[in-house]
Order: sequence, then structure tokens, then C-alpha cells
Amino acid sequence: MQPEVQLSFLDFVLNHYILVAVFLVSLYVAVVNTIKMKLSRVGMLSPMEVAEKINRDNALILDVRSNEDFALGHLPGALNVIESDILNNNLGNASRDKTRPAVIVDKDGTRTYELGNELLKIGFKSVFALHGGMFVWQQEGLPTVRD
Repeated sequence: MQPEVQLSFLDFVLNHYILVAVFLVSLYVAVVNTIKMKLSRVGMLSPMEVAEKINRDNALILDVRSNEDFALGHLPGALNVIESDILNNNLGNASRDKTRPAVIVDKDGTRTYELGNELLKIGFKSVFALHGGMFVWQQEGLPTVRD
């Protein structure tokens, strides 16, 4: 009975090689991203924790979304920066006080770890990411400002 099961699995793989390849690539990406998050010094904060970080520690909010998305609504006091400014250490006045906690905000939380690690490399002492990005912030009904 066991050889039939092995043959069926092999038949499935051979007949659905694209599906198997997509599964393997997805699994690889998920594992790599999980490992990166675990090894990262970038802290993940919920929207309420970000609000506390702003109120208690005067956190610097760096919003890396497009200018258009930023204009539609952003966290109060947030600065709109493009990813290349972070990658090239071209933050101007935003990088004046690197001891101030920095919180990176994107659309859905997918780019924050990589950019947060770049901020750490250029000397920021504590960097955090908004878990779920602006999507979750707005879902929780927290305040936004429109330009």
C-alpha cells in the first residue's frame, strides 16, 4: 500500500509542478521573512503602542508611503520620506536627533523591517515599526491628519 501513496505523491508533483513551485517559493519567502523579523532589532508596535510612544517619548514618525497616500491621511506629526532617503541617509532635519525613537509607517507593514534596519545602520538608537501599517491604524479609528 505504501508504494501507491508514494507514486500518487510523485504523480501529483509531476502533474502540478507549477503549483508545487509556487508553494515552495511562498514557503521560502515566509521562512526568510520570519527569520529576518526575529533577528531584527526593529521593534514591532501595535497602533496603541505607537500612540503611547508618540505621547510619552516624542517619537519621530517616518511615513514611507507615496505623497498621494500621505496627503489622504497620516499620523499627526508624521514626516513623509521616500525609501531612497532612508537608504541614502538623506533625512535632513529628521536625522538631527538620533536618540529620539523612530517609528516607520508604511501602507500595510511589509517594508518596515528593512527600512528600520537601515535607520539603525545610520545611527538611530531605537527604531520601531507600526504593525500592519496605516491600514491597521485607520481600522482602529485612531486620529489621522489630512494635507
